[in-house]
Amino acid sequence: MKTILIDGQWNLKRNFFKRKELKGANYKLCGGTFGFLDSTKSIMNKIMPDRVVTAWDGFLAGKMRYNIYPPYKAKRKKNWENEKRILATEGFDIRSEKDNEDLQLITQKIDTQIYLEELFVRQLEVDYVEADDLIAYYILSSDNPDEHIYIYSRDQDFFQLISEKVSIINPDSLEIITLENFKEKIGYTIENALLIKCIEGDDSDEIKGVGGVKRGTLFEHYPDIINEKYTYKRLVEEGYEIQNNRESSKPKKKRLAKIDKIIQSEHEVYRNAKLMNLRKPFLSQEAIDLVNEVRVAIINTDQSIEKAMDMFAKDGMVQHIWNNSVEGFFGAFYALKAKEKEYEESFK
Repeated sequence: MKTILIDGQWNLKRNFFKRKELKGANYKLCGGTFGFLDSTKSIMNKIMPDRVVTAWDGFLAGKMRYNIYPPYKAKRKKNWENEKRILATEGFDIRSEKDNEDLQLITQKIDTQIYLEELFVRQLEVDYVEADDLIAYYILSSDNPDEHIYIYSRDQDFFQLISEKVSIINPDSLEIITLENFKEKIGYTIENALLIKCIEGDDSDEIKGVGGVKRGTLFEHYPDIINEKYTYKRLVEEGYEIQNNRESSKPKKKRLAKIDKIIQSEHEVYRNAKLMNLRKPFLSQEAIDLVNEVRVAIINTDQSIEKAMDMFAKDGMVQHIWNNSVEGFFGAFYALKAKEKEYEESFK
């Protein structure tokens, strides 16, 4: 059994900004929605999955981490306020171009979710919970030994979840990153994925790392980290060894300064591990229940994909298909419907 887990918020934003000016019928902007469907059918054609699940950031997503570490996605707090205001006024209280962009994202997210409902794509969304955590829990709670899961996202946090039964689809090349080829593709052993992320921090999430220390610095000063499993304790011990040998080896001052930062960064590293460790996702009971429910849900396959195709034509998105073949564009979803039909009939 093959399952694709899509990081919905990331995929929507990626396509929204990539196709920001794309318009459909009545000049309605549709780049995020069209791009989402287009990229989804591309990965489905490559993987030929039995199941597709899209996880979305819920309303106020990230607040559980924000409550622990206020700098976490600090800019998002302002976005929360904008989102609440825009939803409360149904988009009539637009004060800036940024507000208009937020409204477009919200609108196209809703449009995309409506399409996915008609296309047999399962969906997950829970208030306060991030898509990353829903995806992580879906994987960690999977008890099907025959299931192989493919994550579609650019977020390197997901590296932590790669295993014999979990791979990542590179969004640019559609190349599959697996447990076997991870070191070849990424450049270091997968066992150090979380540690390296904790040292580097995450600029996009506004999580501070160890000042000035990136993976290149680690590889230079701790070359064994490329091939061998490391812990923060081992970094510190080897750092002290380098310092103690400074008279004989005479390392450069700059190098010693980086090592000093690593040695003194215990608080930051363990804080970041708490924030970034997807093997311990931030979840509510509602989120746990929803994932468990969606995983085993039987989808009514009596509904027709033609409804989605009619919506697609009405929204004026046919013109953006290179050969104008609507049937070809939705072919992957017909295949998904057939797989869901098989699953449905297995209970009869």
